Amino acid sequence: MEPGAINVVPGRAEFPVQLRDLDAAKVDRIWEHIQQRFTEADKAENVETRCSLLDHSEPARADASLQSAVRESAKSFGLATTDLPSLAGHDAQETARIAPMAMIFVPSKDGTSHSPKEFTSWQDVANGTEVLYRSILLLDGQLDRK
Repeated sequence: MEPGAINVVPGRAEFPVQLRDLDAAKVDRIWEHIQQRFTEADKAENVETRCSLLDHSEPARADASLQSAVRESAKSFGLATTDLPSLAGHDAQETARIAPMAMIFVPSKDGTSHSPKEFTSWQDVANGTEVLYRSILLLDGQLDRK
C-alpha cells in the first residue's frame, strides 16, 4: 500500500486473490463476480480498480483407481481414510495433465498445513510411507493380472 502508513488512506493498494475449486466453471463465475463488484465499487466510490490474471491452473482430479488403491492400502494397515479435495497447487496438479495421479495426506498438528507452524509426527509420516508402499504393491499386483 502506498504511502504505507497505518493511519493514512492509501492512494494505491495491491493484493492477490487466489481462486481454487475442482469446478473450473465455478472459478470463472467467481472471477467474473469479483470483477463486476470492483466495477460497481469504482463507480460508487470514484476510484479505479484493475484486475489482472497472473496465473491460471485448471483443476486436476485424482484418478479413481489410484484413489481406491490408496484407500484400500490404508484400511489394510488399520488406518481410517477420508477423501479430501486438494485445492493446493501441488506438483500432482501438473502431473495429472500427463498421467494418473492420487495423493496421500497425513495429519498435521491442529490441522495446520502449508505454514511454518505445520508439524506432522514421525509416526504419521511412517504411516503415510507405509500406505504409499502398500499402494505400489497393490497396483503392481493389478498390472501382473492384466
